[in-house]
Amino acid sequence: MKKLLRLASVVFCLLFLSACAQHAPQIRIDQQASQIEAEQVWATYRAAAESRNPSDPFSLSTSFRFKTPDSSSRASLRIWGNGNDPVRIDILGPFGSVIAGLRVSSSRSIIYEPDNKRAVYSNSGQELFVRLGLSVPISVQDIVALLRGNYTKLFPAVYDTAYVESDTNIAYTFSGQSNRSSSPKLTNGVLVLNKQGHPIVWERKDKSMSISFENYDNGLPDKIRVIAGTERSALFLIKDRTKPATRFTQKALELTLPPDTKVTPMQ
Repeated sequence: MKKLLRLASVVFCLLFLSACAQHAPQIRIDQQASQIEAEQVWATYRAAAESRNPSDPFSLSTSFRFKTPDSSSRASLRIWGNGNDPVRIDILGPFGSVIAGLRVSSSRSIIYEPDNKRAVYSNSGQELFVRLGLSVPISVQDIVALLRGNYTKLFPAVYDTAYVESDTNIAYTFSGQSNRSSSPKLTNGVLVLNKQGHPIVWERKDKSMSISFENYDNGLPDKIRVIAGTERSALFLIKDRTKPATRFTQKALELTLPPDTKVTPMQ
């Protein structure tokens, strides 16, 4: 169980761990942006975000590097699904072997460790992190949406005020009143877009965490970097995003456990 907890938390939850220390602000704003330009850039961003159907089948592979005060390491992820529910994830070792498999849905989540033939499950669905003992108000599905570029349910649809940022970008603030379609952590912050409407950085208002988007290709970033506090960071290097021509079968989205697997509920 301890190893399963480590595998699941290392890959996903470091992104959103709270940290007492604060990193230097990345966003520099001092004057409001032109209303006309701000609305044009925001409209471009929203049009691109809304063109990506979150219910489309998808497959992506990414390397993942992370650093904490105590360690640094890397892993590879293979992620696929027919939308947000369910999502299948394989955590791969150095030679492509599956270290752990996850199947996450709104009704049931399971983590399987092949080497020890153990699995744990939770019927709490999107509360998987909480059941693992990690107080994180964001779901695995939200993280996958971030990697896919499905921003419509991560960031608010309407901004409050727009500012000039770093001379060429526009920083958008929000009212702070999150709605059901937005993640609380990604609502309580500032989103910076370049003039092409591409997200450049998102930063929490208390500056305790930021997400940067880099190396754009075909309208999506191939590098997503997360900084939490001064000593925690994570980097996704996305190798491939594919939209399958047909939807995955139910069997392809299952996490099949061998008969001798020890299955226990999450405590």
